[in-house]
Amino acid sequence: MRTRLFFAGLVASVALAMVAAFPAFSSPSQESATASTGPATVTFVMWQDPTYPNIVKAYNDSQSKVKVDMQIVTSADYETKLTTMLAGGVYMDAFMEKRQTDMFAQYANGYIEPLDTYIKKYNYDTSGLDSYRSAVTIDGKVVAIPFRGAKYYVYYNKKMFADAGIPTPDVYVKDGTWTWKKFMDVAQKMSSGNGEKWGAFLYTWGLIQVIPAIQDNVYFITPDGKIDINNTVLQSFKMRKQLEQEKAIMPYVDILATKTHYSQAFFNGNVAMLPIGEWFPGMMLDAKNKASLKGFTWNDWGVTRLPSDQPSYASMGAPTFNNIYSGSKNKDAAFDFIGWMGGPQGAVNVAKNGFLPAMITPDVVSALKSSLPDQESLNYFTEKTKVIPQYY
Repeated sequence: MRTRLFFAGLVASVALAMVAAFPAFSSPSQESATASTGPATVTFVMWQDPTYPNIVKAYNDSQSKVKVDMQIVTSADYETKLTTMLAGGVYMDAFMEKRQTDMFAQYANGYIEPLDTYIKKYNYDTSGLDSYRSAVTIDGKVVAIPFRGAKYYVYYNKKMFADAGIPTPDVYVKDGTWTWKKFMDVAQKMSSGNGEKWGAFLYTWGLIQVIPAIQDNVYFITPDGKIDINNTVLQSFKMRKQLEQEKAIMPYVDILATKTHYSQAFFNGNVAMLPIGEWFPGMMLDAKNKASLKGFTWNDWGVTRLPSDQPSYASMGAPTFNNIYSGSKNKDAAFDFIGWMGGPQGAVNVAKNGFLPAMITPDVVSALKSSLPDQESLNYFTEKTKVIPQYY
């Protein structure tokens, strides 16, 4: 599998001791998973997030054969501490992967259990893997089960477009003209030119600067160290520079200097378009509940596709997924859990907590309705499209 790497990180060592004993899991059936002494205990390492414990609790409450013991690590330290735990042999049965690029070294070092045997053994429904298989496959082997999907969209302020008398982005999606050039034209028209209203907001993350290149399947750096770029990379950077010069977007340096977060910029009601990921509806819902939206209401925003210059549309994103630790004594029980989390029941619970699940079912669509402003936005949010992995 080739990977798309924007940055390489140095991992510092931090000691963390968490050792415990757990009952063995010996059931041959996913449906009848139970240890001889009672529920099999799955030690699950995850990062601190207000919503993830709700999903794990839903699994524990749904059955009595497996109990998940959450080992929660602070989010800011997660990558470093997980690396240290794995290297130090700290016992766990499964763990959540925060940064997809870490998976390759973990697999190479023998910490991750391949899952194809379990998928076949339990006739596991892999439809949740369809859009993300390339992101969880190494050397042809599935090594993780996604539970949270990944996709970037354009979020837009309907009220700003109505006030300006300009069609909203979804209109251009429907007529097939929603290209990056059209995005630039619309951003320029929607900007006040004096910093009071921005036509769009492009955040500072590296991947945001090169979305057109990612959609063109550029890999940047291959595993063997070769540079893999084309003209779309240069055009992507030129686009940002031109939009800044036209005062259609907030300058990169100003975002850094003012520490302006993309969510706050959109909540303030002076940004017409925001290309950002699938988690944003949850942030909008939180802003609605806290009455943080300024100058517009919950019904005054929408969601549609990213612009694209490619003949076949693709979004981008890397899913959030779970791995089974190769040293686990309860691998079948661990698979039961991560399979549930990435399956239809888990997907509904993921959706209820404001995330796009990896698996989209009618129940998931129903659960997501409260997180989106209208049916058309829901349709775009849940449509099945190709998603090109991006790693940063």
